[in-house]
Amino acid sequence: MLRGHAGIVKRLTPIRCDPGVVVEGEIKVRWHRVGARASGGALLLGALLLALAACGSEPKEPLRIGVNVWPPFELLYLAREKGFFQQEGVEVDLVDFSSYTGILRSYHQGNIDGFLGTLNEVLLTENFQDLPAVILAADYSFGADALVVRDGITDLSHLRGRKIAFEESALGSYVLGRVLETAGLSGSDVVTINRLPEEGEEDFRRGQVDAVITYEPSVGRLLRESGARVLFSSRDIPGEIVDVMALRHSVLQGRTDEARRILRAWFRALAYMNDHPDEAAALMARREGVAVADFLQGLRGAHIPDLQENRHLMGTSQQPGPLYQTADRMARFLVQRGLAKKAASGSQVLHPEVLGSL
Repeated sequence: MLRGHAGIVKRLTPIRCDPGVVVEGEIKVRWHRVGARASGGALLLGALLLALAACGSEPKEPLRIGVNVWPPFELLYLAREKGFFQQEGVEVDLVDFSSYTGILRSYHQGNIDGFLGTLNEVLLTENFQDLPAVILAADYSFGADALVVRDGITDLSHLRGRKIAFEESALGSYVLGRVLETAGLSGSDVVTINRLPEEGEEDFRRGQVDAVITYEPSVGRLLRESGARVLFSSRDIPGEIVDVMALRHSVLQGRTDEARRILRAWFRALAYMNDHPDEAAALMARREGVAVADFLQGLRGAHIPDLQENRHLMGTSQQPGPLYQTADRMARFLVQRGLAKKAASGSQVLHPEVLGSL
C-alpha cells in the first residue's frame, strides 16, 4: 500500500528455498519523494536479495534418526540407497546403534531427533523432558523376537532355576515378563542376567546361560547352533510387540513437513521392496552383514503395515485406532509387573495427524 511521501509498505510473496523452508513477512522501506520509483525499486530488490540469502544462511540440520539392527528398519537404509529421501526433499542422518539401550541414552542426551524402536520403549520415556511423538507403526513382530533355549529345555516350566540373558530394556523386560507369566513363574524363580543383545548371544554360545531373549538376526544365528531352539516368541503374543518411528515432540512441532517427507520415503521403500524383493533383500542384507536367506528369514518374522493399514492402526485424535488400546494395555502390564513405576498412555505419544496428511 502507497502512503504518500512518508513511506511504503510492501508485502512480499513467500520465498521458497529448500523444500519445507519458507521465508515470508512484511518488509518496510522508508523513501523520499525525489527519485521514489528508482530508489524504492532498488531497495525492494535489495530486501528481496537479503531474504533469499537468508534461505541459505541458516540451513536446517539433517534429522538424526537412531536405528537398531532389525530387518524391517532396513527400509530406511533402502530409502537412502535408492535416493528416496533426496527425491522427497528431506535430509536424514541415520545413526546406527547396537541396542535399544544405546538409542534411548542418546535420545535422552539430545544427540538424536528421533528413533525407530518398540512402542514399549516409547511408553517408558514418560519422564523424559521431551516426550517422543509416534508417527508410524513400522512393524509388528510375529516370531522375530524370541526366547532361545538349550537342548533339554522343552517346556517353559523347565526355566525354573535357569540362567536367562536379556537386555534390561523395555522390550527385553516385557518379553521376559510375558515368558514368566505364561510359564506361571515369578522373577525369583529364574536367574536373570542383564546383557546387550550381542553379549547375550555370545554367552549362549559359550554355555554361560541356559536361555537368551533376543531378536533377529541373532535368533537365526543361534538356531544354527546345535540343540538351540525357540521355546517362546512374539508369535505367541501377536500384536503385542510393535515397532514405531518416533520423533522428539519439539522436533515434530517445528519440522512437521519434513516428518511427512520421511514417511513418504518410507512407504516408497516398502513399495520398492515389494516390487523388487530380490534386489531390495540383497541391499539390506549386505548392510546388516548377513546372508540374504538369513535376512529374509528375519523379515518373515515381522509384518510391515502399509499406509492404509497404518491409518487404520493410528486412527485420528477424534477416533483413535487400535494402536491406542495396544499402548494402554502395554503400559498397564509394564506397571503391574513392576517393570516401570509409571508409563505414558497412547494419547500422550501417538500422533496420527502426520499420517493423515499424507
